[in-house]
Amino acid sequence: MKKNVFLWSLYDFANSIIMIVFLFYFSQWLVVDQGKPDWWYNASLVLSSLFFIFTAPIVAERLDATKKKLVGVRLFSLLMVVFYLLTALITLFAPTLSFLATSCFTLALYCYLMSFVYYTPMITDVSTEKNRGWISGLGMGANSLGQVFGLLATLPFATGAIMTIGASGRAQTLLPAILLFVIFSAPLLLVYKEPVATNPPPRFNILSEYAKFFSILKKVFSIKNFLLFFIAYLLFTDALLTFSNNFPIFLEKVFAATDDVKTYLTAGILTLSGVGSIFFGKVSDKIGTKRTLFGLLTFWAVFFPVLAYAPSLGFAGAVCLLAGLFFGPVWGVSRAMVTQVAPKDAEARSFAFYTLAERFATFLGPIVWSTILAATANGDSLGYSYALVGMGGLVIIGLFFLKQVKLA
Repeated sequence: MKKNVFLWSLYDFANSIIMIVFLFYFSQWLVVDQGKPDWWYNASLVLSSLFFIFTAPIVAERLDATKKKLVGVRLFSLLMVVFYLLTALITLFAPTLSFLATSCFTLALYCYLMSFVYYTPMITDVSTEKNRGWISGLGMGANSLGQVFGLLATLPFATGAIMTIGASGRAQTLLPAILLFVIFSAPLLLVYKEPVATNPPPRFNILSEYAKFFSILKKVFSIKNFLLFFIAYLLFTDALLTFSNNFPIFLEKVFAATDDVKTYLTAGILTLSGVGSIFFGKVSDKIGTKRTLFGLLTFWAVFFPVLAYAPSLGFAGAVCLLAGLFFGPVWGVSRAMVTQVAPKDAEARSFAFYTLAERFATFLGPIVWSTILAATANGDSLGYSYALVGMGGLVIIGLFFLKQVKLA
């Protein structure tokens, strides 16, 4: 069991490296270096989410029937490497083909999302009900540490201190990120042993699977607890992910922060996020997932308006470092809570709906954030203050729905 927990957490570490490096540097390569409009990058997030939304539930339906999680993790990890590699090679050797690079990046993001349809339900194989919060926290801690490692390991490539092949600058970071993912994901993909399914899988028909999906959707959302949790999760992740994705832009627009400051501050936040994930995972096993999550979100409801009117970069940095302790645990505790509100015969599908809520945050969040900026102060610092207060409002509404969830 301990070996599988380590392998499971190590994959989260590996996946977070490639994710943070491409989000952090490819976005800047596309918008800043190539001069493309911001919507090119945001369109990648939206399209990959749409692809995921339409396919993930059917994949999860099949997964509930077969119980074969590892084969899916292997498949989509391989596809992810292929599309990320194509993206990296275009940025290095054919930067004028930015549309093709963006298309490959979109497909890589889709494969990244799909890998978690298989990976996330593995938590039920590597944990028990008594330690699920702790194990989930370990996974989120590994995720946060992987992001820190990815940013720091590739920073010398971005600054030009280390050069590989092809064009200089931010494009240099992408190949090392892919290599690190391959190294650290290999143990799970090659060594992990999953439980053997006892029943042969039923025959697969895509039309019947979609019909079954809508039937299951109705069944899952007819469970009041799961529906309330789903709505709450959609709202508070909308706020947190939107803020996270726009964090570097916020720092630059409001405080004129340099790239070095943004990198090291983000690394510090993610390090504390990993510590918080492990700590609050243990806390949730002691006092319960709902109480722990409610406390975490209460902090965020206060944090957003405080940051909105931060008087200086130093104050904002200190507040954001503190917030790091409360960032990672939100997902770790939420993931553990899904197992308490989901129907037992639709576990993988419930996890898929849980992940869908996160993807809708990526889909709707940028629109909400941008709309507030456009409607208030044309994107200046005051507009960002209003946008942050708006994110706090989403968290408060999410808290209202979370309070209605009843756990046994």
